[in-house]
Amino acid sequence: MYSALVTAISNMLAKFFELKITGIENQAQSSVIEDKRDYKKATDIAEKIIEIAQNYKSDMTFAHRLKFVHLVDSFKKYN
Repeated sequence: MYSALVTAISNMLAKFFELKITGIENQAQSSVIEDKRDYKKATDIAEKIIEIAQNYKSDMTFAHRLKFVHLVDSFKKYN
């Protein structure tokens, strides 16, 4: 009788710790998913900024225009 009780309690504790480990693993996955969602939002905002800046490209100095074109190309390369 006591052996069944001890077995049941040990099984309960094992399941509890397994649940905690699973929760920690899922937390890491959800953190990655949230970061990816934030990066996507930031990228969308950056693309809108680039579109607006393109309208004022002709008003920029030559050095700023070269830097702008270089940064836009770099952004598109890694995006």
